[in-house]
Amino acid sequence: MISVRYDMTKARKILVNTEQFKNGDALFEPLIAAGYSVEVNETFRLPSEAELIEKLKDGVVATIAGGEPYTARVLETAPDLKIVARWGVGYDKVDVAAATKAGIPVAMAFGANHESVAEYAYALALALACRIGPRDAMVKSGKWFFDGFHPGLWGRTAGIIGLGRIGGAMARRCVAGGMTVLVYDPFASDEQLASLGAQRAELNEVFSRADLISVHAPSTPETRHLVNAERLALIKPTAILVNTSRGPLIDETALVAAIDAGRIGGVGLDVFEIEPLPEASKLRSFDNVLFSPHVSGMDRMAERLVTERCVSNILEYLGGRPQAIVPYVVNPQVLAG
Repeated sequence: MISVRYDMTKARKILVNTEQFKNGDALFEPLIAAGYSVEVNETFRLPSEAELIEKLKDGVVATIAGGEPYTARVLETAPDLKIVARWGVGYDKVDVAAATKAGIPVAMAFGANHESVAEYAYALALALACRIGPRDAMVKSGKWFFDGFHPGLWGRTAGIIGLGRIGGAMARRCVAGGMTVLVYDPFASDEQLASLGAQRAELNEVFSRADLISVHAPSTPETRHLVNAERLALIKPTAILVNTSRGPLIDETALVAAIDAGRIGGVGLDVFEIEPLPEASKLRSFDNVLFSPHVSGMDRMAERLVTERCVSNILEYLGGRPQAIVPYVVNPQVLAG
C-alpha cells in the first residue's frame, strides 16, 4: 500500500468547483481544521477546460468536482493534484484512464444521494401523470374548469432501466405507489428483483408495456442513445418518460420527433445531451415536457451526505489512509503500491 502523505507547507489548497456552495460553508470546516485552505467557485457556473487548468496550476491537492471537464490535458497540467472527489456518483466528465495514468484516484459519493434522485424522478412522474403543471398554470391565469381525467400512476406499470442504488430506490417508490414494476438490468440478480417485488423484462418489453419509463443507467459508450427512435416507436402514446441519469442516454432528436408526432404522453428531463439546454432546442416548445437543470440529487439531505462523503474521501486519502476510500473509487488500482 502506498502512502500519500506529503509536505503540506508546499501544497494544501482544495478547490470546490460545484455550483451550489459559497466560501465559508460549514460543511468544509473539517478540511480547514485539518490545515487546508478551501477555495469555492462562487461564479455559479462550471469552469471551462482552460479555466480549470488555470485554477489547478499551483498548490491544489484536491478538488470537489462538479460537472467540469477533467480531461487528459487538465490532469496532465495539474502538478499538485492528488485526488478528484466527485460531488455525486457520475464520472462521465472525468477521463478516468488519464487520472489512472497520473496516479490520481477518482472518488465518488456512492450511497449518499440515491434516495434524493429517486424521489425527484418519482415526483416528475407524478407531476406529469396528474397534469399538475398545466392545471397550476390554468388556475393562476384565472380559469377554473374540468380539463379531463388525468392518467395517474396507481395501478399502472412502471419500467425501470438500470437497477443500481437509484433504480432500486425508484422501484421501491413505484411498488409502494401501487404499480407493477418491470426492470431491465442484465446485471441485476433474481434475489434483488424479488426483494423489490419487481419483474425482470427485456429492454424492448419495458418500452412496449410500461406506462412510466424511468431511466437510471450510467453514461457509457454502450448506453449512448439507449432511448432511440426504434424504442420510442414501441411505447404507448400515453406513456411517460423520465430521465434523471445522464442526457446522452436519450437521442433528443428522436425524442422531439416522437413528441411532435403525439407518440408519447409526457416527458420529465433533469438531464440533457448538451447542458445547459440550448435556447434553440425544440424540446422547449412542448407543453407536455417538464424540465429541471440537473438538480435531482440536490435536496438538503443529499447536500450534507454527499459533501461529507467528499470531505471524508479527501481527508482519508491525503491523510495516508487510501484503503479507507476503496469502496468509493472508480480506479482503485491507483491505491495499491
